[in-house]
Amino acid sequence: MEVEPPHDAQRRPLPPPPDLRAARELTAAGTGLVLTFVLMAQLGSWTRSLGTFQSLYALGFVFFALALARAGTRAIPRAGLIVFAVALAARLALLPITPTLSDDVYRYVWEGKVAAHGGDPWRQSPSDPSLAHLRDRAVHPRINHPELATIYPPLAIAGFAVVAALSPTVAAMKTWVLLNDLALVLVLLAWARRRRIGAQAVIAYAWNPLVVVEYAGSGHHDPTAIVWLVAALVWAERRPALSALALAIGVLTKLAPLAALPFLLSRWPWRARVLAIAPIALGLGWFWSRTLGPVSGLGAYWRTWSNNELAFAYLARAAGDPVLARGIALALVVALVAFLAWRRLEAAAATRATLRAGFVLSPVAHPWYLGWALALEPIAPSAPSAPSAPSAPSAPSAPSAPSAPWLLLSLTAVLSYGVLSPPAEGSGFHLPLAWRWVEYGLPLLLAIGIAAVRWRSRGNAGAS
Repeated sequence: MEVEPPHDAQRRPLPPPPDLRAARELTAAGTGLVLTFVLMAQLGSWTRSLGTFQSLYALGFVFFALALARAGTRAIPRAGLIVFAVALAARLALLPITPTLSDDVYRYVWEGKVAAHGGDPWRQSPSDPSLAHLRDRAVHPRINHPELATIYPPLAIAGFAVVAALSPTVAAMKTWVLLNDLALVLVLLAWARRRRIGAQAVIAYAWNPLVVVEYAGSGHHDPTAIVWLVAALVWAERRPALSALALAIGVLTKLAPLAALPFLLSRWPWRARVLAIAPIALGLGWFWSRTLGPVSGLGAYWRTWSNNELAFAYLARAAGDPVLARGIALALVVALVAFLAWRRLEAAAATRATLRAGFVLSPVAHPWYLGWALALEPIAPSAPSAPSAPSAPSAPSAPSAPSAPWLLLSLTAVLSYGVLSPPAEGSGFHLPLAWRWVEYGLPLLLAIGIAAVRWRSRGNAGAS
């Protein structure tokens, strides 16, 4: 006699069969990406070989785009392992290189050394005679703006100091950044699993050539703060106290996580609000007091620095005063934050929109700043803010596709270093305005095209 299955089993969707072909395709694309970085690491100076470097960068984007296109929403067996393994291999390929596109990592090592030896990097610039005993031939000659003190918050300097106390070298500092970046990939994979969107969604950040080049290659320390921002968003609903502490750590490492504070405050209970606001207010107040003075790097950054800007270039021209233009740009971002808070948009999506607006309106739009928005790219803005109760295995919910215009911008942003040939100005190079229109204009045209297609689709759906 045939036995009927339980009533619940009749309604429960069966898990999709593992897609082995998709796993092979994903692995093949990841292998091509890693091999591209291996070739890139053989170039020596990326600045002197700029055309070859940018060509390999574009090739890396081909493999990156293939991976995104083939991953889709299929149930790929061991997708998380594949994503992390490729992310690790890609970063290790660029870890040994000496940074040439940027010299920021040398300042990290120097300021860590100053702090580890009891100096004050917020009041003492690298050219301060009292620090002459710390100068060496490997790091000190490569420091940018040696007449200015640090611009970094206290926890960033604390991290630099720990690394410098162990080994005051570029290799050690890049390893510190690499470990934080890998931790960020793991956090994103855990978040994707909770939201049931498939580990392959994390490719949008973990395999992005801009992320690998700027963090593993050039050693920019942004992941040491991004990882805490993402952790704060992950823990916002279930562990608000940890979320608050994570955000405070992120803000005191780099200021950008402040973008999430307005959206998380409304979701935290009052104890979590205190846990976040108290250390942020005290830490930033102390930081602000230390950065006042004639050698303040933070003051110079606010008043005069600009690089790779487009929207801000026209804003400054209209305002007639760069400081006034900065104030207007900041006011526009604050207005956007108020609007998003009023709309009660999900915290991750609202934070990403704020970071994007900050990048577009910023007077300084270095390529590695894009990593902040890209770190939130894998998480679908329409996904629920907290996972549902555990249930039987089923197909992963479909995330919205990564934003193609912003991914394209992470490709065209490499033009900010020059166009195929090394610029004669060296590190003082500023991309001409016409080329900045190419850098930003191509993603803008793609965004307009996507919007037009969606508008037409809605119109056709309404007519039917």
